Amino acid sequence: MRALSLFAALLLVGCGGDTTPVPGPGNAAPAPKPPPAPEPEPEPEVDFDALDDAGKKAHLMKVGKEVYMTGGSGGVACMTCHMADGKGTPGAFPPLVGQKEHMGDCTKHAKIVLDGMMGEITVDGMKYNGVMVPQKDLLKDLEIAAVITYERNSWGNDYGDCMPSDVATARKSAE
Repeated sequence: MRALSLFAALLLVGCGGDTTPVPGPGNAAPAPKPPPAPEPEPEPEVDFDALDDAGKKAHLMKVGKEVYMTGGSGGVACMTCHMADGKGTPGAFPPLVGQKEHMGDCTKHAKIVLDGMMGEITVDGMKYNGVMVPQKDLLKDLEIAAVITYERNSWGNDYGDCMPSDVATARKSAE
């Protein structure tokens, strides 16, 4: 009977009853985790008004792409609906490619981004009926000017740049 108890104990240990690891080449301790990467340095604040025209456009395009792709400082990423290539989502969100007429001048374009849109529209003969979230409480004037400039100068569009002052004018006209 004692042999059977010893056998049962060995069987229990061998079949996982004892979870103490047996030292050996296959049971080495896991390697320690590497330390976390250092946080990236925040980019210095750019004095937009001090930039020359080329510097302003470059800054607007850089910030605009960031806002378009990620939503910037708290907005909704435009690419979510209009896609990364600006071609839109059929039936819901129109393309931004080749839409100078719909983008209008900078103030008109800014009002669309500020106030959003709702209801059916027709673009290039196709009907769209999505809801564009207003960004007026989510993005700063510079971010809206930047994303508009990005949209107006990407995917083959060449419709000019928009400045934060255009967005400020659009904000005032909405009040």
